Amino acid sequence: MVDEMVQTVTAKYEDGFLKPTTALDLDEGDVVVVTISGRRITTKDVEASRSSAGAWRGRVDAENLIAGLYEARIQGSAHMVDDDAE
Repeated sequence: MVDEMVQTVTAKYEDGFLKPTTALDLDEGDVVVVTISGRRITTKDVEASRSSAGAWRGRVDAENLIAGLYEARIQGSAHMVDDDAE
């Protein structure tokens, strides 16, 4: 009998080995299947991220935006409940 388990973890490739960035829920000697997914982050990606960090500061009222998002969620949920009640 085979017990199936799925864990999604991130890992860093160093010195020829994949090194998980978090602890794995595995027993010593467990055999796993590894699927490689993602893309390489380039220096250009990092620079673009850093240059845009905080660009919205002073342009967006974050508290108001968050309140509006929560309100929209509540209204959307209430609308769904009304549809089910009919």
